[in-house]
Amino acid sequence: MRDLIETAFVQIENVVCYSTSWEARTASAPNSALGIQTLHARSVELVAQPSKIRELGNCVRGALMEYLKRQKGFAGVIVLSSVKEPRLILVMSFWKAEKDAANRWESSAAVLKLVTPLIDVRTRVHTYQAAMPGFPDAPLPIAATPVC
Repeated sequence: MRDLIETAFVQIENVVCYSTSWEARTASAPNSALGIQTLHARSVELVAQPSKIRELGNCVRGALMEYLKRQKGFAGVIVLSSVKEPRLILVMSFWKAEKDAANRWESSAAVLKLVTPLIDVRTRVHTYQAAMPGFPDAPLPIAATPVC
């Protein structure tokens, strides 16, 4: 049986993190089930109104980023925009704990006030466990060097 695989090309719009490494921000023990350091990720897809693509991008890279930075347990965020569909923006936020990632930031009154006039729909929201793999005999920051 063959499964069809759809490839989506994206460009990284913005990465926000603090100047210290991912490991220093997580302050949690390695995940015993996986044997590696983990963060928790929440992905939120936003589809801009056709005439509001640039405005939504500016909002996500500006006011939304500032909002996320102030949230408890926030560790960083990556914003992806679809190359095939410029209206589609994926906000992948990283959190120290599962409860922090489950905070439903995308439904908060402050975020809704920012994005509702700019979007047609919020299509998908998922929460993931994000592995931060290290190498044997090497400290974690080598594999998790910050990109900002």
